[in-house]
Amino acid sequence: MFKRVKQVISALTATINEADRDFVSQHLLPSEQKLFWNMNEPDQRHALNVAYTALRLAEERTDINQQLLIQCALLHDVGKVKGDVSTFDKIVAVMAHKAAPHWAEKWARQGRGSRIDNLRHAFYTYFYHAKRSSFLLKQINCNPVAAAIVGSHHEAPADNDPPELTVLRKADDLN
Repeated sequence: MFKRVKQVISALTATINEADRDFVSQHLLPSEQKLFWNMNEPDQRHALNVAYTALRLAEERTDINQQLLIQCALLHDVGKVKGDVSTFDKIVAVMAHKAAPHWAEKWARQGRGSRIDNLRHAFYTYFYHAKRSSFLLKQINCNPVAAAIVGSHHEAPADNDPPELTVLRKADDLN
């Protein structure tokens, strides 16, 4: 519960500074940057926090491609497009998933329109943003390994997961 409260406060107070902007421009291609900046500011802040955390987690590991890890961390939520879902609807989707996960996923439906349609779309985005992110990355011919990692960052861990995916999941969970 405390983690969710912290996330709401973080979303409501999110800011991006010049050092963050430089970090993004150093690690993403222009087409990738466009996707990154097309997220809302709280999602951008979250992605940056995940990237910074992932770097700390991978500091002493020799089996990690740090550039790939940073790229994946910055892009892992680009399926959450600015203006697509309200903050209130996001909060409702998270709470519904916590209270009734099977119902919440069944109720999710892509497509905006009425107030109920928008809420159902928020549920859809909550459950399928990783796949949406991967799809968007493939559309811009992003590194296919990065697109695959981003697309599977909410799937259950497997024995053959790349180490970058393992670190991304942990960093995402910590933020």
